[in-house]
Amino acid sequence: MRSVAVLALTVAVAAAAEPALAIPAFARRYQVGCFHCHDGYPKLSTFGQRFKERGFRMENEDAFDVSKWVRTIPAVVRAEARRDFVEDQDGVNSGVLKGISAGNLGRRFSYWVDDAVAITEGEDNFSHLEPNNAWVRYEVVKDERLYAKAGRMELDIPFTQVRTAHLFTYPIYAVGSLSGSENLGDYQEGLELGGKLRGDLRWSVAAVRARAAGADDASGGHVFLRARKRIQDNRYGVFTYVGRSSRTFGADEQRRDILRLGGDASVWWRRLNLYGVYLFGRNDTYAKDPRIDPGLVETFNGGFLQADYHFADWLALTLRGNLLTPPHPGGVDVDTDTSVYPGAQVWILRRLKLSAQYGFQSGDAPNGGAVQLDFAF
Repeated sequence: MRSVAVLALTVAVAAAAEPALAIPAFARRYQVGCFHCHDGYPKLSTFGQRFKERGFRMENEDAFDVSKWVRTIPAVVRAEARRDFVEDQDGVNSGVLKGISAGNLGRRFSYWVDDAVAITEGEDNFSHLEPNNAWVRYEVVKDERLYAKAGRMELDIPFTQVRTAHLFTYPIYAVGSLSGSENLGDYQEGLELGGKLRGDLRWSVAAVRARAAGADDASGGHVFLRARKRIQDNRYGVFTYVGRSSRTFGADEQRRDILRLGGDASVWWRRLNLYGVYLFGRNDTYAKDPRIDPGLVETFNGGFLQADYHFADWLALTLRGNLLTPPHPGGVDVDTDTSVYPGAQVWILRRLKLSAQYGFQSGDAPNGGAVQLDFAF
């Protein structure tokens, strides 16, 4: 608790001491305001999405200058102080310090690398978090027609799980997953190819390796495919995630096939942004010898719908509804899980944000929420 309190105090003091310098890394480099890329940090605007898709480049960027890049290295440190509270339980304090560097190295290369430390209550207050992103990207064919990206990365999912503006994850990405590599929102390791076609139609294909979870070893891999089209500020897309992996548990080997099919949309109407995902999933799990274990086939579906109303430049009101039918064998009726998360985000200063969300759960699941303070410098 002392560590979290010190972190929160540091955030507040630093923000109050240097409000005039509260400009994130890319804004410092390009001498623009945060609004160029964000509809309330860290949510990307259409301009920011295009900047990211170009490999962190402006549309008409000057030739790469090594000396200028050294003077304006796009690096940032983010601090997060958070308190979670669950109905009829004690609250939990936590914090995160994350260092990030990202940008382009000329007209072909770009990169992202991050590393973080988690701060929690208890004897071991500090623990290292594995990077969510550590990748390089090369533009094979200019004008965004074909790129190759390799390393540790987020999949090209519709709404980022790692840098979401909201305090709680999108549960549909993780439903039915036995490991991080089956979780669409978790980091993956592999290679991605993508590009731009006519009419702002974009595509991507990623091949990633399977990771073990509770097993001695894992092998195999998965393939993620996505296509999306932007019409002005609105965006629509479809995606699929398929693959096979084998896991060893002592002397036993388990094979598992996964299938995910989904669609997404993001629509703007003045200050209101409506966006969401629907996904169908299927898991086929069976032993190496089918005579011993005939296996299990499970299906699930669900998604979320989010509404963000940007009441002012410094205030956004949010509301998310989740609907999930959990994994179940075919022909078996199960209850659908629902939840509603109202919230608010307040930008006290340009690099200091206060967020709050509270979730109302269906069934016996307890209600709960969180308050979080974010600071970037």
